[in-house]
Amino acid sequence: MAPLMTRRPYLALAVGILFLAVCSQGAWAAGTEKKLTASYAEDLLISAGDYKAFIVHLAPGDQMKLTVRVGLGEEIDVYTMNKKNFDDYKAGAQLVSYYSQFSKESLKYFEYSQIFDPPQEGDYVIIIDNLAKTSTGAPGATDVSCTVKVDLTLQAPFPWLMIIAVVVVIAVVGVAVFTVVWMKKKKADIEAQEAQRKRAEAAKIRPIFINPQGPAAPGVSAVPGAPSMQAPPPSSSCKSCPHVYDPTSANCIACEYR
Repeated sequence: MAPLMTRRPYLALAVGILFLAVCSQGAWAAGTEKKLTASYAEDLLISAGDYKAFIVHLAPGDQMKLTVRVGLGEEIDVYTMNKKNFDDYKAGAQLVSYYSQFSKESLKYFEYSQIFDPPQEGDYVIIIDNLAKTSTGAPGATDVSCTVKVDLTLQAPFPWLMIIAVVVVIAVVGVAVFTVVWMKKKKADIEAQEAQRKRAEAAKIRPIFINPQGPAAPGVSAVPGAPSMQAPPPSSSCKSCPHVYDPTSANCIACEYR
């Protein structure tokens, strides 16, 4: 059995070979991610063995267009895929699915030939790849400078909050208006009832006083030996009344000037 000291170089060599094998598959590849919520344009420097990923949330009706132009350095790869496939890409999977119509390997210039319309709502990823990821892709051996432009046309989300706020305001205003109208009607009803009560009080027949010296009231036969009955005389306000004073008349009975 070889001493431990003599086996250490072989162990280090084996670990180094394993490390290079894993890195060549891209499992430990470095990379940066950026979420986009609006159109984007920037000059980038992508190191060898690195990548830049742009994540965009798209829904049916949204549109995306990409333009990539390499300045200094070798060729690069561009992939467009969904978020699930991007997770596989970062995990170093041997086979990664992507949208071939919106992707290209070993390029100096690339742009979408048509607008990218998402098949369903979700996160979609554009990868600017400077890795030796595939046998057909760019070597990823040198740093690369490039210009990336992403044009986004995003539909405005349905304004649920605004609609709810408007409905609440309308409801509050409606309740306030209803309360004011109801209170006015209630006050008018109370005033009408009070006026009706006053008219009823005024319509009551005033008491008949016994006046043994005076003549009998109109329409009443005098009884010999009996005292005559007579209503109290009209007040001075009766002078402005258009009716002829008659204590038995409905007009005089209900008159407020009696």
